[in-house]
Amino acid sequence: MAAQLMNCRKCGKLFLRIKNVCDECYKKQEDDFKRVKDHLRDFPGSTIHELSEATGVSIAQIREFILANRILASNFMNLSYPCDMCSSMIQAGKKCSNCQDTLNQLTKKIEPKVIDRGKEKTGKSGGYITRGL
Repeated sequence: MAAQLMNCRKCGKLFLRIKNVCDECYKKQEDDFKRVKDHLRDFPGSTIHELSEATGVSIAQIREFILANRILASNFMNLSYPCDMCSSMIQAGKKCSNCQDTLNQLTKKIEPKVIDRGKEKTGKSGGYITRGL
């Protein structure tokens, strides 16, 4: 894979993409991870808010560590983070079970309509032009 020039998603600086962020942001991210990991080792009962306050690492960054499986929230009973949709606290995934159920129900309602539209376009002829031949 050839490296390409792009803007860092954290700071906006132009860099040659090898990782998802520039070298400076990567170093800061690794320093943040070390602080979070060390704090959790010393205080395993910390909540995400306490962890953020004690380490100076944003809740969003801690959440990224969890979603990337660098921190296993299931190993820390008080460590949870906000659901993407309703902000209720969860320990796995991006959405709580209620929001995921709602999305699944909405998807089920939409899917038949999409399939029906596909049938309407093809009609009896299977989508081939038959008039005038």
